Amino acid sequence: MSAGQQASSAVQPDESKPTIRLRLRLPVLWLAVLLLGAVLLPDRVWTTLLIGFGGLFLVAFVWVWLLSRGLYASRRLRFGWVAVGDRLQEVFRLVNTSDVPALWIEIVDESNVPGYQAAVVRSLGSKQSDQWRESAVCLRRGLFHLGPWEIRSGDPFGIFTVTRRYPQQQEIIIHPPIRGDLTLPLPQGQSSGRTRARQHSWQANINAASLREYHPADPYIWIHWPTSARRGELFVRQFDLDAAGEIWILLDLEAAKQLGEGKAEGTEEQAILLAASLAARALNSTRGVGLVAHGSRPWIVQPGFGQGQQWKILRALALMTADGDVPLAAALRDLSHIARRGAAAVIITPSDETSWLPELTTLARSGVFSNVILLDRPSFGGEGSSLTVREAVQMLGFNADIFHQGDIDAGLDEEERQGFWEFKVTSLGKAVAVKRPGQ
Repeated sequence: MSAGQQASSAVQPDESKPTIRLRLRLPVLWLAVLLLGAVLLPDRVWTTLLIGFGGLFLVAFVWVWLLSRGLYASRRLRFGWVAVGDRLQEVFRLVNTSDVPALWIEIVDESNVPGYQAAVVRSLGSKQSDQWRESAVCLRRGLFHLGPWEIRSGDPFGIFTVTRRYPQQQEIIIHPPIRGDLTLPLPQGQSSGRTRARQHSWQANINAASLREYHPADPYIWIHWPTSARRGELFVRQFDLDAAGEIWILLDLEAAKQLGEGKAEGTEEQAILLAASLAARALNSTRGVGLVAHGSRPWIVQPGFGQGQQWKILRALALMTADGDVPLAAALRDLSHIARRGAAAVIITPSDETSWLPELTTLARSGVFSNVILLDRPSFGGEGSSLTVREAVQMLGFNADIFHQGDIDAGLDEEERQGFWEFKVTSLGKAVAVKRPGQ
């Protein structure tokens, strides 16, 4: 492949045309003075200086012009989904197909990912390319963007600069981490007998609702042999969801109840971390999981199964903030309207009040049994007692657990951030894990 073909393959389709700008105005003034002197005071000295300086000016412009036609860049995100504590990593590539070297190339990046800075300065010879990685540990959940960005270079004399801008942005969601060491129990739900849902399950359970034709991806254990023998072709059982297994996770995002605003160890981040971990555990147990919360906008994720549902929940958790004004009692009342009879709920709240307990009993009368997780306010630096609330909840017949600050890790510790693991393929084709030093 020729150098020109390599450059064209590196060009991103929405890049802008290169722009050449005059970096220093003083050389233009000198050139004007020399030209005026050569005209008004004809002399060999003025002519020699004018030719020499004019030639320098021309060489600088041609140098930058060649770079504008042959200098390209590209960037590629290695992993699109990352969590707090994971390492965000991008691969950058520079290609110079021109006949002159780029003595300096500045990468100007306008990404807004906290703690990530891809701005560097590199050099590149003629007909050469360079590739490197930029990485950083993700420090905060949320929706961010990589780019827009641009590359800048110039002539050796510093007279002109050339800029090629890449205006596209790539959105990236940093979701909360999932901790598998939680000991908090999941509610089992309370339904009278087996209740069938209207949706079909992607995994086998005790509710075999109907039969359908066999698909190549179906497990052999699903085959219904009597029907297959009678009809002369394979048929499999189709299963319905068990409504008693659904779990709703309700987050109390009332701003007035939060402690440690904006901190990883505050009630907002700890509640979201709990929700992400409990949802992952429930989904791994083949249970349907939904999510409801009321911040500045309502967040409702209908119950579902599988990896796709986990991404939906993690996306919602990554974007929500505890800036709402809806009290927990109203949130419970809304949940009673959307949750099916036989479902269960996990309620996570930092509240030290008991005014919402009547709505908890109303939710139970509608057929939704709840577990309550109380964020211990004194451990988060606030006032009030979670013990009193737990006793009141237990007196009503519900399970209640108290969660203290520090019971779950909010991210990687400093020692773990000093390096990261990646897979390397050996000459024998075997993939091995190699620890790289942190950057």
